[in-house]
Order: sequence, then C-alpha cells, then structure tokens
Amino acid sequence: MSLRIGVDVGGTFTDVVIMKSAEIHRGKADTTHYDLKVGFMNAARVAAERAGLGLEEALRSAEAIIYSTTVGTNALIERRGTRLGLITTKGFEHTVIVGRARNWADGLPPEKKHDRGRAVRPVPIIPQNRIVGVQERVDNLGNVVVALRDDDVRARVQYLVDQGVRGFVVVLLNSFVNPAHERRIGEIIAEQYPECYLGHMPVYLSHAISPKSGEYRRSMTVIIDAYLREITEGHLVRLSDDLREIGYRRPVFVAKNTGGLSSLSRSQALHLLGSSPAATVMGADHIGRQLGLGNVIVSDVGGTSFDVGLVVEGRDRVYEYDPIVDRFRVQVPYVAHWSIGAGGGSIARVVSGELRVGPDSAGSNPGPACYGRGGEAPTVTDADVVLGYINPRSFLGGKLRLDPQRAERSIAAKIADPLGLSIVDAAWRIKSLIDGVMGQEMYRICALTSGQDPREFVLFALGGAGPVHATGYAHAADVSRVATFSFSSVFGAFSTLILDILQSYERTLGLNLYSHKDGRYTTESLVPLNEAVESLVSFGRRDMVEEGFEMSEVELQIDLYMCYGQQRQTLPVRSTKLRLESADDLRDLCDRFNAAYGQKYGIGAVYQEAGIELVQMRVNAVGPVGKYTMRRMPAGAAGAPPAAGTRKAYWGPEQGFLETPVHQLAGLEAGVVLDGPVLCESDDTVIVTPPGWRFRTDEWGVGWIERKAKAGSSQ
Repeated sequence: MSLRIGVDVGGTFTDVVIMKSAEIHRGKADTTHYDLKVGFMNAARVAAERAGLGLEEALRSAEAIIYSTTVGTNALIERRGTRLGLITTKGFEHTVIVGRARNWADGLPPEKKHDRGRAVRPVPIIPQNRIVGVQERVDNLGNVVVALRDDDVRARVQYLVDQGVRGFVVVLLNSFVNPAHERRIGEIIAEQYPECYLGHMPVYLSHAISPKSGEYRRSMTVIIDAYLREITEGHLVRLSDDLREIGYRRPVFVAKNTGGLSSLSRSQALHLLGSSPAATVMGADHIGRQLGLGNVIVSDVGGTSFDVGLVVEGRDRVYEYDPIVDRFRVQVPYVAHWSIGAGGGSIARVVSGELRVGPDSAGSNPGPACYGRGGEAPTVTDADVVLGYINPRSFLGGKLRLDPQRAERSIAAKIADPLGLSIVDAAWRIKSLIDGVMGQEMYRICALTSGQDPREFVLFALGGAGPVHATGYAHAADVSRVATFSFSSVFGAFSTLILDILQSYERTLGLNLYSHKDGRYTTESLVPLNEAVESLVSFGRRDMVEEGFEMSEVELQIDLYMCYGQQRQTLPVRSTKLRLESADDLRDLCDRFNAAYGQKYGIGAVYQEAGIELVQMRVNAVGPVGKYTMRRMPAGAAGAPPAAGTRKAYWGPEQGFLETPVHQLAGLEAGVVLDGPVLCESDDTVIVTPPGWRFRTDEWGVGWIERKAKAGSSQ
C-alpha cells in the first residue's frame, strides 16, 4: 500500500489529504491556534477514517508527511519572534530603518498606498538600539580595505547581550563577495557563548543565507529568517517528536514557497511563508497540464484569505523575484501568488454609511455568528446561509450545525438596520461586494501580470468557499469557464503531494557575456562562470544525497539572470548545459536571452549592442516524486439525474428566492449537464450555479461551471 499525507494549516481550517494507492481521501477540521497539532490530528483522523484506516495506523504507514503551516506568518504578523541584535558595517547601521524609497508603501493595500499624508514606514523588526556597527570594510571586488578588530567585535557583542538579545544577525557590506569578516564574527560569538552554556547565542550570517547583492533586501531576508527560526523550528520539531512517538519513522517534509519541498533539516523558516498558496499554484499547473489547459487563474477562497496565482501558457514556477513579506522586501524568489483578506470568515460592517467587507476575519473561533460560538459580527458565511446556498444541517458533513437565526440577527443588527435594508437584501449586498472585490483583484492581477485577456483563462475555484462564490467573482473578472474538483476544498493539502524535492542556491556574480565595445562574446568569462556554477552544484549534491537521492535521479537546473549593459531589469535564462565551453555556447545563451526579452517587452526593445551581462545565478536541484494522475470516469446514463431534494435559494433582486434543485456531488457521473439555478453539495463545499450558467461533469471527474450563451450570441 502506497500512502502519503499532505497537510495545509490555514487561518480558519486545517486540511489533510491522504493519497492511498492513487485514491484521494480528504479531511477538514478547525485550525486550533492554541496548538496547531491538535487541528492537524483532528483533520487527519477524518481523512484516515475515509481511507478505511485508524489515525495512528495511517501515520505509521505513511511514506511521507508533507506539512504546510501558517505558524511563521502568524508569528511575523503578531511580532512574536526571537529578540535579535544586528551587527553590520560601521556607517550602515540605519540601512534597515531607512529601507528603500517606497518602503512606506510596500505591503499596503492600494487605498493606503494612495493616502500618502498618513504614510509611515513599517515598525522595524530590530529597533535602532539593537543595531551596532563594527569597523571593517570589504570592497566590491572582495578586497579587505579595513581589517576587522576582534576587540571591537567583542565590545559590540557585549553591548547587544546587555540589551537582552537572544540571537545575532550579521550582515556586512559586500560579504557575498568575501565572507571572511562575517565568519570571524561568528567565531568570536561562538567563543564567547559556546553551545555548552545556557547563554549560547545562535548566529545568522548573511553570506550563508542570502549571498546576493542589495544591502537592504539581504538584511531583511536574514532578519526575518532568524526572527522566525526558533518559533517555526520549535513547532515542527515538537510535531516530529509526537509523530515519532506514534510510530512514524520518516522525515517530516515541509512545503516551501519556492515551489518544492524538503525535509525539515534542509529548510529555512523564510521558505515556509506563503508555502500553501505557492503549492496550490504548482498543483493547479500539474492538473492543468493533464487537462490540456495553457492559461489558468488559480483562486483559493478559504475562511480568512483569497489567494490568486497564475499558470500562463503552461509555464511552471512563475517566480516573484522581488517579493514583499509583511512590509519588507526580501531576496527569496518564490512562486508568484497574491493574497487579500477575503473569505468565508470576512467580517461585514457599516463604516460612514457604507458597507465594507473584510479584510479582517472571524477565524475559526469564535468564527461567524452562525457557528454559535460567541461570534456576533456578520460574515460572508452568514450571508451564504441566509441566502440559502449553505445547508446549515450538513456543514462539514454535519459535524458543525449552523444556526441561521443567529446569522439573520447579526446581519439585521449590524448591516440591515443601519442601512435601512431587509435582511436578505443586506446578505445579497455582502455577497455581491465580496464577489466584486475578489473579481476585480483577480482581473487586475491577471491583466497586469500576464499581459493577456482574462477571458482567455480558465478559472480554478478552490478552497471551501471557492465553488460557492466562483460565478460571482468570475463574472466580475469577465471569465466564463470555471473548473471545480472533488477535492477543491482541500486543494492546498493535495498540492503538497505533487511537489518535488527542491533545493535552490543563489549567488550574485557580475560577468560580461557580450562586449559592447568590440562586439564579441567574452570567452574569458567562462572560467569564473563555470567555477561559480560548480560551487552551487556541490551544495546541491550534498543536500540531495542527504535527502536520500542518487545523483543520477536528480535534475540540475541552471538559471542565469541576464540584462543589457547597465540595466537593472533582469530576465532568467535556463542554461542547456552544466558547463559552457566556447563562444558558441555564449552565443546560444545570449540569443535565447534576446528572444525572451523581445517576447516580454517587444522585439523593438532588444538591443544587444548595449552588451549583455550576467548579474546573478540560481541552481535548482530537483528530486522527482511520484505524482497523482487523473483517471477517466465511466460515462453515466444520458440525461440529468433526479435531484436529491430542493432548497429555497436567493438569486438576486430580479429572481428572488427560487425552489432550487440540490444534488449530491458524489452521486454525479460523467456527462451530467445541469442548468442553473442548481446547488451541488459535498460535505465541505457547495458548487453554486446561478441562472444563466450551467454545471457539467466530464470524463476526468472535473465539474465545469460555464456561462450559457445569450440568445442571438455566436458564443
């Protein structure tokens, strides 16, 4: 029996998928913020029962447990990380305080970015009184200009200890070229505070974590990683210990925002931030390829957030190269995704006579008013219950009975009465507003990021609330085809199971590949280029062997970041060889860079005469894992099956409440076509198909919600 377990810990729900002999079994439970392990075990128990196993039997039998968690994200938002001190080059103590020119706008929603009169820079993770400078200087070529003095380092370290720090971040100027001074500082701290002492201090050296140029972003990369390391490692180590006591004898793997996974011992805390949305994009790419889809908008509507990603022309690993974490720029290119505060738990309120929904969420406890756990604020889920989309008696398979009267009272008191509306009209406005917000965000991201028409994309509606609201935000984004899956509500957990083992290594390296002076390919750059590639590949060999792979099984990918002379805008070009040997190899590399540049910016922007430079490189070591393959379903009987029942649902002011057919999703065979309005239920979501749309199932088990052609239309 082959069995793997994928876990996605969200802000409201924890999802678990057990893949047993290519069959998917899903479980969902409340996220228990007081101890995330409890929610994981609750959801795993549900999935195990559906797989015909006991919880402990499933955990002991698992070949791998892949974990995606929000613990680091929450700790960063709440500022619950380690108390750190920063050691930098004297004269650069204000780098992380000053930030960059638009540091005041990074990470803010659009309305706040435009409100410049109230703009403030983010509160620093390490305040000024815990930042010290040491006298040293290394130039951009790696030459020591000012030598480091040990007594100066000891004095600065002692000062930080007196400030109560519990760890040191060391970021020196140009250490990515010559890390000798950073290493010496690490040695001095280890001498002063060895591991045998209770006062042992962990040290985080920038050249070991992010060996790239850019002082501010390199500093923030190391600071955030160090800030979250203790709390993230502590949670995962405790989980590993608990699993070991149960009988699980393999490493706990963690999903990373770089689009792969690795064992806990080979992961960095910063790689876990946003790992679930990144995995979801990779999972959508995997499924989209099997369905022959080139362009996919990935939308995941959970209880707390609305996550959007893109698969464009079948390209995997579309990276965000200048990402923002919280309100800080970092140097960890991750699979591009965007999140806003919109979901089933988003709170509705009236502000200055206007309806607002989100971005704050009621979470899982107390949750929406209809949960009956003490929550009084009306939410999107409350509106869905009032409108008849969600059956209060079968929510989460009947494990949580919802109270529609509480939902009505909450909406009446907080929304309907202040705005002079009926309860139903208020609920409809809540739904319409959140659908419009999500749809506009999706349209903006798709149009601006891909440069293509959103109408050419298929929308994947994922998450527990995704299929409920899919047609609403699809209409707002002008998308007419929506795909849903039997595991849509736990797609993030499913996606962790299709990720390859991935380790990535980066380095800044400035080389001239094509000279603008004499119009030739600079073969003298081949030696330092190949040496740099081999140094990164050696790290890949080390780590992948420790992950249990033979190097013959590992794919090595070399991405070279190139630009025209003196430009800042770089594009990655994947090298077809591990070693470049000749001017012809450089010509091929530069030709492919020109082609990529012309495709992105227009053929008229190609200007090789300016020279072509290499500024950075990245090596990916990829260890493939077995992946889920969709299987064809047998064709069902012709015609629409009889509905399991009916329920009154509200379809807008023109239609009002209609007695709406309700089907059980699990009972629908391939080839079913149902005209809206219709509701298709499972135990963890509802596919809501309004009038003007139809729902059909195909031979792969995919449920398609499609806009019906208008009378007289050629569509």
